[in-house]
Order: sequence, then C-alpha cells, then structure tokens
Amino acid sequence: MSVEVVIGASGGLGQALVRLSMVVPGTRVIAISRTTLPPFTHPALQWICCDNSPGAINKVIEDLTPCAEMIARVTLCNGRLHDRDLIPEKRLEQLNEQSLTRLLHSNTIVPALWLKALIPLLTATPRVVLTVLSARVGSIGDNHLGGWYSYRASKAALNQLLQCCAIEAARRAKGVKLVAYHPGTVDTRLSRPFQQRLRPGQLHSPEQAARHLKQVTAALKPDGTLSYLDWRGETIPW
Repeated sequence: MSVEVVIGASGGLGQALVRLSMVVPGTRVIAISRTTLPPFTHPALQWICCDNSPGAINKVIEDLTPCAEMIARVTLCNGRLHDRDLIPEKRLEQLNEQSLTRLLHSNTIVPALWLKALIPLLTATPRVVLTVLSARVGSIGDNHLGGWYSYRASKAALNQLLQCCAIEAARRAKGVKLVAYHPGTVDTRLSRPFQQRLRPGQLHSPEQAARHLKQVTAALKPDGTLSYLDWRGETIPW
C-alpha cells in the first residue's frame, strides 16, 4: 500500500490528480482542501478539510503520522493569480500593497507552512516525490516580458524557499525529492481570463495536466537537490 497526498485538492488540477490516483490499485489517496464537503467519494479516498492556518496544518500532520513511511507522493496545488478584486499588473502604477500581500500569502507563505510541517513528517520515508506548483513566470532568467509583478515575485520567492528546503531536506529527510513544477496553462478558473491569446495545443485539460505531472515526476529519485521542471520534463532556468 502506498499513500499519495494532494494539498489544494479542490481546484481543477488537484481534483484531476485525486481522480487519477484513487483508481490505481494499492494506492490510498488523502486529499486536503479548504472545501468542507468533498466533490466525490471513493473507497480509496480520504478527504480532509484544512484552512491552511498553522494549527490546522499541524492537525493534518497528526492525522498523516501513522502512514508517514508509506507516503510516496505529495503534491501542493495551492495558488492564486487573480480574483474579483485582483488582476495581474501590467505597469508599475498598478502595484498595490493588497495585491502583493495576498499573492505572497497564497503562493509563497502557505506552501512554506506546509513544507515546514511536511519535512519533519517525512524524515523516515524511504522515497517520496514532493511536488509544489510553481510557474515558468517565476523564473528570473526566463523573464523577457515583465509585468505580472506580484505573481512573478511570489513564485520566484517560492522557488527560493524550495531551494532552501531541498538543501535542508538533503540532511534531514534524505528520501525526499523536491520539485518546483510548471504545469503549463491548464483549463481552470485560474487561467480562464488569459486563454484567448493561446495558440492551439497550448491549453491543457486538468486531466492532461495531471497525467503530465505524474509522468514527469514518476522516475525522479531523491538526490538532495531541487528540480525546476515544466510539463514536458524540461528544466526551467532559475
């Protein structure tokens, strides 16, 4: 029996990952989200509600402790790009404290709180792939267009946190392989306002994106480093 954990499981990609994993024989899936009622049920699925506060995260970790050594995969799907009062900035004049704060909280602080709790949990786990959804626009070296200040900054900060975490995990949790992952543009609520400019084939369904993520990360081995990969399995420059 292996265990797969999906955090941020109520979003489009998170739900697709849960559905893909829960039908694999011998796999137990633990889905974690802020949603109080699961969108579906399955004998291999356990759905846990968590508001991503430190206390709630610690409670989830207590629930995961008995199966810690069986965890083979953890995927963090948390993230925010826009909402009713927040849009990506195209010019400096559009920057404001609220947007910066909210995106840094969703895209950087929440994953950091989960990493803080997960690494001590996984110290005795023989092999676990811990994938965190980053984004290509978090790359400084690949930034040739500018704009999207808050989102780019939050994902770049996330990448730096993941790099620090990988260095520490190499000493404390040697079975952990950390991945910062760019899933491409997925047909979800997050990308919907920005899909009209895409070329044919650039938009992936959640089901396609879930399959790509699992294929790209399936053969990765714990090596004490952080990999920054896109959905093709290609390395993204920092």
